[in-house]
Amino acid sequence: MKAAKSLAAILAILLVIAIISSAAWFLKIQLYNPKTPLSGFLVLVGLLAAGYYFMSEARAGATFPVRRIPAFDAIEEAVARSVEMGRPVHMTFGYGTISSSMAPQYIAGLGVLSHVARMCGKYGAKLIATLGVPEAIATTEEIVREGYYSAGRPELFDPAYNVRYFTDQQFAYASAVQATLIRENVGANIVVGPFYAESLIFMEAGNMVNAFQIAGTARETQVPFFVLVADYSFIGEEIFAAGALASGDKETLASIRGQDIGKLLVIVLTVIGIIMLLGGFKLADYLNWVWKVG
Repeated sequence: MKAAKSLAAILAILLVIAIISSAAWFLKIQLYNPKTPLSGFLVLVGLLAAGYYFMSEARAGATFPVRRIPAFDAIEEAVARSVEMGRPVHMTFGYGTISSSMAPQYIAGLGVLSHVARMCGKYGAKLIATLGVPEAIATTEEIVREGYYSAGRPELFDPAYNVRYFTDQQFAYASAVQATLIRENVGANIVVGPFYAESLIFMEAGNMVNAFQIAGTARETQVPFFVLVADYSFIGEEIFAAGALASGDKETLASIRGQDIGKLLVIVLTVIGIIMLLGGFKLADYLNWVWKVG
């Protein structure tokens, strides 16, 4: 019954979009960007509908198993190892502005930070969270505070020590993080978020102090550096799954199933595209629908 209600809600949303689009077409209003294929928008709507459906199912009591990620499970080992050596844990999730296209990766990094903070509270580890995103300073402080307080260790929270905002300028931020890793002689270096040329700088600095390193990014050009140097790596979209695992929220975990629908769609279109290409047809030409007025 609840599944039927969720499906009805999705269909209602799609109907509203169709009505608005039809009205815009009739009134010759340029509702969509004529330079962007409309098919991309339709795929996005479909993925949003799938995510909404699975989250509604989770709200109704359904459970969706999620594959464990070795890099996520290794966080507890990294924190425990740092405590044994009497060294602090370091984590950073990048620089820039949270209103950019990298926002989902920043949010994923904050999700991992919440898990790291809880582990630090559990084992009594000192945590240093560095960042270059000014809009996330207050959020970062609250996440670290909650991690220590939830573990019954409020005396370990010191915002001046635990949360260090440097700058939103790339290499100034990279230099400051590198200096922190070496100066504080960290026992664990956890790097999750959107990273650019500074990725290998962080890994090299962590290696210099023999830190246990866990890294991850959804920027495919930087993944090889993390895989090469870090002890454990989140590969691509695994950072988003890690954020969901860190939250422990059933609805957030269910949203991963909606993402899986998108992966399946990409695989299917890739296979169909290859088959069509063998026959001299380009699938992209058939999917490149463009919205035109009149």
